[in-house]
Amino acid sequence: MEHETTGFSIWEYSAIIFAVVVVSKLISKKTRTVDVLWFIVAGALLTNLGFLPEHNEFLEIIGEWGILFIMFALGVEEDLGRFSQGLKRSMGVALIGAAFPFIAGYGTATLFGYDHNSAMLWGLTMTATAVSLTMMSLRGDLMHRSTAATGIMTAAVIDDVLSLVGVAILVPIIVASSLGGGETTSMGDIGIILVKVIVFFGVTLFLGLVAFPENSPKELPVNASLYQKLDYKISQFAAKFGARKFLMVHSGEFTPLIMLFMAMFAGVVAHLLGFHPAIGAYFAGLFLHADYFIHKKIKKVENEEGEIIEEEEHDDKFHEAAHVVDHIAFTIFGPIFFVNLGGKLIFDPEVMLKALPAAIFLFVTIVVFQVISACLAARFTGRYKWHEGVMIGFGMLGRAELAFIVINIAFVQNKIIDTSQFYTLMIACFMLNVTVPLALKWWKPYYLGFKQLTVMGVTLSRPEPAPIPKDMPEYSEMMAEERNRYLKDE
Repeated sequence: MEHETTGFSIWEYSAIIFAVVVVSKLISKKTRTVDVLWFIVAGALLTNLGFLPEHNEFLEIIGEWGILFIMFALGVEEDLGRFSQGLKRSMGVALIGAAFPFIAGYGTATLFGYDHNSAMLWGLTMTATAVSLTMMSLRGDLMHRSTAATGIMTAAVIDDVLSLVGVAILVPIIVASSLGGGETTSMGDIGIILVKVIVFFGVTLFLGLVAFPENSPKELPVNASLYQKLDYKISQFAAKFGARKFLMVHSGEFTPLIMLFMAMFAGVVAHLLGFHPAIGAYFAGLFLHADYFIHKKIKKVENEEGEIIEEEEHDDKFHEAAHVVDHIAFTIFGPIFFVNLGGKLIFDPEVMLKALPAAIFLFVTIVVFQVISACLAARFTGRYKWHEGVMIGFGMLGRAELAFIVINIAFVQNKIIDTSQFYTLMIACFMLNVTVPLALKWWKPYYLGFKQLTVMGVTLSRPEPAPIPKDMPEYSEMMAEERNRYLKDE
């Protein structure tokens, strides 16, 4: 497996990527920035210098593994109850947060003289949020368990569903129209797409809320309904053969491996139903409770009277297994995706100069439309506070998987857009992805209330410093360090 121009083998590429990961991690610690930014920048530079390939199927597959494992690990860390509440609050954020970027993309294409079909594809490209990029950035700052992070995650899940339906319905219509064919997307095709969406969430919610043993009722009420009887029977069955026993087979010796298998299996289910596998993996992690990982064993001990008695001992495997999964996701496989993502932007001076004005205008328009619309939607439909709304707005700026799928369909497969448009969209996506970690890092002290910001009489920052939680030592230490640093700077 050699590259056409450099002659490097997959081993040289692998060594270069892991060197990038190590250096990026060290730089991020030294500069107090998120490592994702350095992964993307290094990927762009090294690809254009010829040290990394523009396209390598093996590395891209490994990168996709990384995204799946990242989302699974984030799901494991998330609290199901908090996610459910966030889902209810984030519906308006998702709807408005998808509509305004579409308008911005469509309007920008029209302004620069492109036709309706091209404008529709610009709008679709700008619709879906790259939640993995945002959550990775938040995690780098230990902000991934904040209220705003849950709002971003839940809004992005809804956003991706809407984007998926939009792409599945609109792209065939646009392709048929552009190529002059008579093909159209029938109501039957649209119905199949909607059925897949319903089936995916039905299966997901069924497994998470009914089949898992933690939801097993202790006893049936006297006048039990059909649903209650079904819930009782299924959850009793799952308690004997479900996730807990599977995870703790052989006293938990293979728990991390089994967790990764569960993530991959859930990804396959999502993929078969037309979703990105990472969405399925996230839900698989979300429904894994910490008390699934407690292994009970009997230990014989001698009491004060000299009698041998049996005591039940609990061995908690959760933190050990979660540490292994985190390391695989955030240190080994995950960074490869972001290095590959940076490599999507290939420098061609002549074409880039031609595309730059539209790209900059599109970038600025998306930033303004996305942040303001998501922030206002979070504040007035989700009842989030201003500092949380701003964080949600910044967190929804990233563009990755679905955006590149649309670009690939439009440019590589069907030639609906020209080279200049291709570079315009790629540059805009690149700038948006670089902006996400920078914007989140900049807003962090305002989110925590260590710095204040008032615009037109409205205090957008947290009005008072956030309390330091006692039950999260690492987070508490970070907050104390941040507060002291900002107080010292002032």
